[in-house]
Amino acid sequence: MLNSTETFTGKATVHLWGDGNLTLTTNKGVTCKGDFVHASQQKGNGTVTCEDGRLGSFEFVTAGFSGTGSGIIGTENFHFLIGK
Repeated sequence: MLNSTETFTGKATVHLWGDGNLTLTTNKGVTCKGDFVHASQQKGNGTVTCEDGRLGSFEFVTAGFSGTGSGIIGTENFHFLIGK
């Protein structure tokens, strides 16, 4: 999260047809779950719902098994990396 000490780690599962789901956990113990779709081979977007009531949306760009993305959860902007 930008402007915050909150961080997320997580796992995404991608299905053959390009959609998928993800689970994120914050360093404060909050779990967020969501879904995403690839709008093209390299771009996609998704939404998350956190167990503390926050909602979020994000966009990403991929190149193979890596990529970057950004979005908002609650009122906070965030950036993320895809891959190991």
